Amino acid sequence: MKTCRVLDEEDHPVVGSHLLDLRDVERQRDRYRFRRSLKNLGRILGYEAARLLPVRRVPVTTPLGLAEEPVLERQPVLAAVLRASLPLWDGLLEIFPEADSLVIGASRREGSLQEGTLEMEVDLDYSALVSVEGRPLVYADPMIATGSTLRKIHPVICARAGKPSGVIVLGVVAYRLAMESLRDALDADVIVASADDHLDERGYIVPGLGDAGDLALGVKI
Repeated sequence: MKTCRVLDEEDHPVVGSHLLDLRDVERQRDRYRFRRSLKNLGRILGYEAARLLPVRRVPVTTPLGLAEEPVLERQPVLAAVLRASLPLWDGLLEIFPEADSLVIGASRREGSLQEGTLEMEVDLDYSALVSVEGRPLVYADPMIATGSTLRKIHPVICARAGKPSGVIVLGVVAYRLAMESLRDALDADVIVASADDHLDERGYIVPGLGDAGDLALGVKI
């Protein structure tokens, strides 16, 4: 059965320290610190995601004898959703340095949240895909507010790049109901650093942390 995990609810102090950097309105002024914390959470989330991937045992000869160690049976494909996911994806690459990556450019239309739903209009304007056929697919999306972007992207990837062997969604801050929606819609395991219980009328997570893309990379125009 697919699961949803929230790392800071497991009292993970390293996760909590990075979330402080990301959420605090004063610390957010340091753009380098903000990006660094996103990248570090990418490493942590990647470590947790690796637990869910198939492994094989590899024999190794030590100076004193023989041993076996688990390694990944197959490298995953990392999916970066432009633009806010770039620092998070960079951290994931340090955990999975041999993984292939695909990139999707997607943006939510502001003001398109349908009242009483998690549906927003999403524009897809760029894609660079690699085959995911029979391979684990790992999505990096720092702010999982409605899940509309991933729900729209996933069928496109499956239609054009193949059917993955499994799906994992990694995020930094999520709206709790959106996590559950993605788990069911994508048949995915969902792991996030933190989850909040409210969404405002614009589709922003409350208390959240604001616009992760603007804070990491500059205010878009």
